[in-house]
Amino acid sequence: MSINKIKYIAIISMVCDHLASVFFAPDASIYIILRLIGRITAPSMCLALAEGFVHTSNRKKYFSRLLTFAIIAQIPFSFFESGTFTLPLGNVLFTFACSFALMEVVENWKKIGTLKGIIAVIVLLVLSMKTDWLIFGPLFTLSIYMNKENKDRQAICYAAISVLSFSLSAFMCVSHGLPWYGQVWQIGTLLVIPIIYSYNGGRGSKASFNKWFFYIFYPAHLVVLGLMRW
Repeated sequence: MSINKIKYIAIISMVCDHLASVFFAPDASIYIILRLIGRITAPSMCLALAEGFVHTSNRKKYFSRLLTFAIIAQIPFSFFESGTFTLPLGNVLFTFACSFALMEVVENWKKIGTLKGIIAVIVLLVLSMKTDWLIFGPLFTLSIYMNKENKDRQAICYAAISVLSFSLSAFMCVSHGLPWYGQVWQIGTLLVIPIIYSYNGGRGSKASFNKWFFYIFYPAHLVVLGLMRW
C-alpha cells in the first residue's frame, strides 16, 4: 500500500467521523461504528507525515505548507466544532506541524544539545495540547518515525500509545460520572496497525492532485458539514 492510498483511506475515515458527529446521537450504534472508523484518520496521516519528513526534498517548504493550510483551515474547523470562529483549539494540521517540528528536534538532537532538546520537546508537546489530537498526534508520529526500520517495533510502540489514549479517554469519562465505555470507539486507532504492515514504502503517483487534495479537502469539507450542523 502506497502513501497516496493511505491518505485516501484517511480522508474516507475522516468523513465517516465527521458525519457521525453531525448526524447521529452519541449513543447510536452507527455513531460508534463511524467514529471507530474515524480513528484511522489522524494516525494514518501521522504515518504519511513521518514518511514525508524522511523523504521530502525540502523540509522547510513542507513545514511551511503545513502551517499555511493550518491557518487557512482554522476558521472552518472552529465553525464546524463550535459554530463560532474563535475556538481556542488548533485544527489537526497544527498537530501535524508540532509533530513535524518534533521530528526535526529528535533528528538533530546531538547538534541541538540535550538541554535545548529537552526544552524544545516540552514546548512542542505543550503546544500540541492546544491542538486537535492533543499530545497523541506527536506521539503517534514519533512511534513511527523512530522505529522506521522495524515495522514490529512501530506497531508495538504505536499500539501502546493507542491503549494509553483510550485509557485516558475512559478515565475522563469515569471522572465525570459517565460510563467508561462511552468512549470505546477511541480504540479504533488500533485499526491503523494493519495499515502500518501494509505500507510498501512507496509514495504512489506523483501527480500534483495527490499532493494537494488533502490540504484542500480538509477545510472545504469542514465548511460544508459545518453549515449542515449549525
